[in-house]
Amino acid sequence: MSSSATRLLDIYHKLLNGAAITKEEFAQKYEVAPRTIQRDLADIRLFLEEYRPDAKLQYNRSTKSSYLAGQNNTLGKAETLALCKILLASRAFTKKETDHLLGALNDNLPPAEQKELNWIIKNEQSNYVELQHTKALLQILWEFSNYIVKHRLLNIVYTRQDKKQVTHTILPKAIIFSNYYFYVVSYSQNAEQDLFFRLDRIIDYTPLDKKAGHSQNLRYEDGKLRQNIQFMTPGDLLTITFEFSGTVEAALDRFPNSKVIKKLADSVVIEAETIDQGAMMWLLSQGKRVKVLSPDNFKAKMKQELKEMLQNYTS
Repeated sequence: MSSSATRLLDIYHKLLNGAAITKEEFAQKYEVAPRTIQRDLADIRLFLEEYRPDAKLQYNRSTKSSYLAGQNNTLGKAETLALCKILLASRAFTKKETDHLLGALNDNLPPAEQKELNWIIKNEQSNYVELQHTKALLQILWEFSNYIVKHRLLNIVYTRQDKKQVTHTILPKAIIFSNYYFYVVSYSQNAEQDLFFRLDRIIDYTPLDKKAGHSQNLRYEDGKLRQNIQFMTPGDLLTITFEFSGTVEAALDRFPNSKVIKKLADSVVIEAETIDQGAMMWLLSQGKRVKVLSPDNFKAKMKQELKEMLQNYTS
């Protein structure tokens, strides 16, 4: 590669990473005249106008430097910090995988901002506690995503919650992340229905050559599932109403398909479309701030669960 091409790519790479470019700095680095760097910047400006209209090469008169503005497809330090914080809070991956992902995100920033970001997340990263299963998931996550795209049937060996290993022939349909874990929503030929399998509990899997039936191959509406399900717990879809005296926004965020239908003196009445089992788990976690109003059968289940909970504290 010619020295001029190397110089041009170096300048463009620095601009993409958010650095400000001065003619004098690069003229000294490449032992050329400042007007040569000026021509390089002019070439980059023309390139951006034709191929990257979302990005503009701007000039800061006070610092006498050029910088790239208006990039819609790059991450700045604020966006990178937000993703790092979400990644650390999710606890989705092993410590090794998490450190790798944090490093890859940080590498996109200029050196000064990398140092700043490292300082911000250093304590949280050093105290990161991985989940009990300690299973690396990045590769298996990618492989199962490809199986979904290609509609591949698989034989899997799965460890249930009671530690018993079972086999299933499945058609993976969607991958959902919820409350620390990745779940593979799959049609199970054994059970003849869609089931949730925690990705980390799949201890072995073998792709099959045979095709899935047309009825099994229908696209799974994972976006709609996420709106209705809590804690990835299966159950029946129903509409519930409950009186709530806690933080209203927290309840509405927990149940995306919900709304306040009545305001009382110290509480509100919320109507929500949801899956019953997961909804019960969350409602019970809210203690005396919740009172289920309808439907009657769901209200009865809540009462029975509370009675059995109380028995744990009765001698």
